[in-house]
Formats: sequence, C-alpha cells, structure tokens
Amino acid sequence: MKKRTWLWIIAFAVVAAVALLVFRNLQQRRSQQAATVETIAARRDTILATVTAAGTILPARALTMVFPSAGVVVSVSVQAGQKVEVGDELAKVDTRQLELAVAQAEATLKINQARLAQTKAGAADADLASAEAAVESAQGLYEAAKKKSGLKTEQLVIAESDLRRTELALQDAQAAYDRVSWRPEIAALPQSAALQRASLDYDRALANYRLQVAAIDDTSFRSAAAQLAQAKAQRDRLQLSPTAEELAIAEAQVTQAEASLLAAQLRVDDATLVAPFAGTVVSTGAEIGESVSAATPIIILADLEHFYVEATIDESDVGRIETGQDVAITLDAFPEASLSGKVTKVDPLGQIMQGVVTYWARVDVLFFDVPLRPNMTATVDIVVARKDGVVLVPNRAVKRGSTGKYTVDVWDGQSVKTRNVTIGLSNDSVTEIVTGVGPGEEVVISANASGLLQQLSQRQGLFFGGESR
Repeated sequence: MKKRTWLWIIAFAVVAAVALLVFRNLQQRRSQQAATVETIAARRDTILATVTAAGTILPARALTMVFPSAGVVVSVSVQAGQKVEVGDELAKVDTRQLELAVAQAEATLKINQARLAQTKAGAADADLASAEAAVESAQGLYEAAKKKSGLKTEQLVIAESDLRRTELALQDAQAAYDRVSWRPEIAALPQSAALQRASLDYDRALANYRLQVAAIDDTSFRSAAAQLAQAKAQRDRLQLSPTAEELAIAEAQVTQAEASLLAAQLRVDDATLVAPFAGTVVSTGAEIGESVSAATPIIILADLEHFYVEATIDESDVGRIETGQDVAITLDAFPEASLSGKVTKVDPLGQIMQGVVTYWARVDVLFFDVPLRPNMTATVDIVVARKDGVVLVPNRAVKRGSTGKYTVDVWDGQSVKTRNVTIGLSNDSVTEIVTGVGPGEEVVISANASGLLQQLSQRQGLFFGGESR
C-alpha cells in the first residue's frame, strides 16, 4: 500500500515537473515570439494623397533676343552673369543708314502736309478773278461769233439753258458742302451726295451742249464755243476746289508719309536691344564689329529670382491635377531641401511619345533658400486630396484577399486576430481605415510574426486538449 502510494506520488511529481517545464517552455517561447512581432499603433492624424512626377527647374521668364534686321554690332553693354533692370541697353548695331531713312521720311511728310494744307485752302482769290475774267472774255467772243453767223437754233438754246442751270446748281451744292466739310463724317452727310449729283448733272449738260455746238457748221463759232467751255471749266475747277476726291487723296498721302516715318523710326529703335524685364544675362552671342543676321542670338536674358517646375504628368494621374493645388518639391542637387509650390497651369492637349501620353504641368516655386539653377532635376508631390482626423495605419499592415476584401492583423498582447476593414484614402506610406480598427490598437506590420504565432497556437493545443497534427 505504501509502495503504491509512493508510486503515485512519484508519478504525480514527474507529471507536475514535466508540466512545469512545458509551461515554462511555452511561456518562454511565447515571450520570444511576442518579441518578434512587429506592430505599430493605429493613430488619428491627417493624410495627404499626392501625385508624384518628375520635372525640370526653369526660370519664370527667359528670352533669346535678336535684332529684327541685319547689321554691324557697334556695342555690347553687358556680359554673362550681369543683372539688368527694365530698359537697360544691352547691345546695338550701326544706325547711320537707318537715321538717313528717318530724315527722308520726315521730309516727305512735310511735303505732303504742305500739299494737304494747300488743297484745303482752295484756289487763291487772284486765280479766281483771273479765271472769271477769262470766262467773260470768252463769253464775249462766243456771243460775237454766234451773232455774226446768225445761229440761234432751239436745240442750242436749250443746251445753253441746261448748262447754265446745272452750273448754278453745282455752285450752290459746293457752297453747302463747304459749310460742313470740316466734319469727320462728311462723306456720310447729305451735302456730300448732293454735290456729287450736281457734278454729274453739270457734266451731262456740258456734254450735251458740246454736241449741239459740234453740229453747227461754222468753224469760228465752234472755236469760240470751245474757248468759252475751257474758260468755264478752269473757273469751275478753281471754284470747286478742293473736291472730296482731292481732299481724300491729299489726306491719304499725309497718312502714308506718317506711316513711313514711323516705320523708319521703329527700325532705328530696333537697332538697340533693351531689357524688357529685370533679370540676369545668361549669355551673349556677338562681338563688336561683327556682322549679324536677323536670326543671330545676341543676348539670352532670364529671371533667376523666380522659378517654376515643368513637371511631366502621367495620363492616369492628370485627371486629379488642378490649378491651385499645393506641391512639395525636392531636388536631386539638394536632397535635404524641401521647397513649396503651387500648380498654376495644366497642359490641355498632352503629348504622345512612343505610344505614351503625358501632360505637363507648371508648378511655381513659392519660396526657396537654396541656389536654384535652370534645368535642375526636380520631383514634385502634388497634393490632390487631404483628410484630417482619420485613423491611419502603415500600408504594410493592409492586406487584400482574393475576394477583393481588405484585412488587418491586430495584436491584442496574446494573439493575432484578422479583421475585415474598410479603407479610404491612401498614399505611399499610410492608408486610412474607415471601419475595422480604432486608434491606439496595435496592428501587425510583419507577416512572418503572424505566421509564427499561428504555429504557436497550434502547438498549445497539444497540451490543452487540442488536436495533434
């Protein structure tokens, strides 16, 4: 009996010892396994969704300046690296021939202005008096020849009467026109049309009168009639001066001369290159005494105080890019620097190269404290979305199953539990968890640790009623 009791005591002691060893081993392995689990607490924070693109730093303004016409360079007032202000002289070509053309154009303008003034003034009083006297003399000779020949046909009387009537009507129309000729809209006024009709009537009456005279078989009479018609035509021309056509021609000649003078002056001005904006001379392309053509780059000027990034946007991302979006800019030349910018323009057309469609976006650099240079390589992160106060976990913690659902492994201090989650916004590092995980919960970001814990759980079943495998 005592022997059996001792055997039971010894067996119990062995079992207890083995159980204690196994328990300690399991505890040690669990502690070691827990130490290998890499977790991080889900946090409530702000997430920014960005589109990343490569780009090139360019000056806000850059200009290659050339002379509009060929010439010989007589001065280059700047050198590469020099800063200039608006209006500063940069380079100049010889202007002697151009200045002679200006002088000729000025003389031509003065001549045409004098002609216009003369046309507007009309005939001098002395010229009018002389013309009137010539008409009276020719009229006397005409009457004498007609009386001598005894000609007084009814057709001639009618023709003379019509000629005199239209002559008086033309004089009245001219007087009415002269009273309003100073108005700029004279061509559209009724006085202008009335003068034209009166002139046509007079010309028709004069032609009819000459036909009647030509039908009379008397040489002396026809000669006197011709002299009278010529004298009247000369007087009428002086009285009607200036006509609308004469005035229009004289004014057009002045306008043409003014345009020629302006063109000549512009050629002189274009012979000097001046800075259109404040900037830095990047390079010069000519020497004094060199003959240059209109295509020769003379000065390259750039604004090196303001820059922008010309970024290349992939077709799949361009739909999310808008003007006004904030941008973080990093440079290969200064990787530790972070510049801020803003999208100011997006290419509406796009380019196709080797079957790939890309769009460029202009990102103005708002502030920089590093020495930027044109053509530096840049990377832009364009903020296309922002959410504040959302639950965030690292991207490594989020898994996607074959069914398309998303899961996250959560460590509760003892074991790993897999939860279905709903995700929201994400970027290159973190993902928003809409449902499934709360702030402060530890999420597993190491897939190996999860597998080891599962194995640990299976082994625990061997000693606690689990099924051995």
